[in-house]
Amino acid sequence: MNEFLAAADKCTGQVFFHTADGSILNLRSMLSHYVLVSIMCNKSVLEDSKVVCTEDADYQLLKDYLE
Repeated sequence: MNEFLAAADKCTGQVFFHTADGSILNLRSMLSHYVLVSIMCNKSVLEDSKVVCTEDADYQLLKDYLE
């Protein structure tokens, strides 16, 4: 998890975590880091969620974590 968040911090654009219920976390925000870590134990939230980058090149930085 720490490596993923560190990679998100290196992205040039914004990186968002979208949940199925409509919540959106900005992964470049430290507060969102804490929220994401707290929901990581709920596998169903992770399965129904997606990471969205505003810059296409940022997907390349995160590719190892998005599968």
